[in-house]
Amino acid sequence: MADEDKTVSIGISHQGWLGAVAFSAVIVLLVAVGVTDVLGLLTIIILGAVFGAAGLFLWMFPGSRFFVLAFANSLAIYTSVYSFLHLTNFTGAAPWAIAVGYLLPMFVFLAAVGLKRDEIRQLSRVEELRRASLSGRKFVWTLPIFAIAAATFALPRLSLDAGTLSLVLVGSMGVITVFVAAVSRQISLFLIDTGLLFDQFFVRTGRLFRPAFAFFTLYSFIVIMFAMIFRIMDRLAVDPVFLVDGARHAISFSDSLYFSLITMSTVGYGDITPAGEAVRVVAAIEVMLGILLFLFGFAEIMRYVREADSKSGDDK
Repeated sequence: MADEDKTVSIGISHQGWLGAVAFSAVIVLLVAVGVTDVLGLLTIIILGAVFGAAGLFLWMFPGSRFFVLAFANSLAIYTSVYSFLHLTNFTGAAPWAIAVGYLLPMFVFLAAVGLKRDEIRQLSRVEELRRASLSGRKFVWTLPIFAIAAATFALPRLSLDAGTLSLVLVGSMGVITVFVAAVSRQISLFLIDTGLLFDQFFVRTGRLFRPAFAFFTLYSFIVIMFAMIFRIMDRLAVDPVFLVDGARHAISFSDSLYFSLITMSTVGYGDITPAGEAVRVVAAIEVMLGILLFLFGFAEIMRYVREADSKSGDDK
């Protein structure tokens, strides 16, 4: 039994793979559309590259359905950082340089992983070997990557022309690619380990559904009840008791529900504020109830989980 716990599960159902890819697709689509100003060639390149890379990685390392999610999430982070650096330091670079700079580390990483895939598979099967390969010292090679990225912030002061800026972008990403290829084994094991942790996380989260749903039900009930109180107080008053964008204004049902929600959560955006003494007292009461509900609700959820774990341990 102990050996089974140390072995990475290899096999993935068709349905599980489709679910992981579909969820990853939503993440990547949001990132691809969000980081580009227009839905053009760059958006298509990002989507195609990420899906192709995620599919290739999963083909080389079939296993938990969350492997592809961990990899897609990492690519989403890389895309966001790359887009930030592009918009901040390489705004004048040519489109071809932007595309090449983005794709170069990704596909060189996949090529390096492909060459080491047998070694990575062997290491990923045993937990002790996988964790030993993920020690902090093994990631010291990532420091030059951050140093290169930080150095690019000096480029806007140099007033380089578009051609030179494009070459600097491709050259910088080329140097980063070398370091990425050097630590490709550690990155792969990290992604595989992250996928396994995702598996455990979602299994444990599933136990929280019943108490979390009960908490949400009570929370929603209090929000709605106070929304009704606010609405009634505003309707019964001679003058509006709320300020909407700084001016006294009668609130609608949706306004009262929105105000009750942000009051309960203690967010307070300030677009709707109480103007009367009575409504301020009621809002203060809701804030205190919200804080108490969060404290006791969290404690009850944790107690429920501990009791469930205790019962499952006794059953074994």
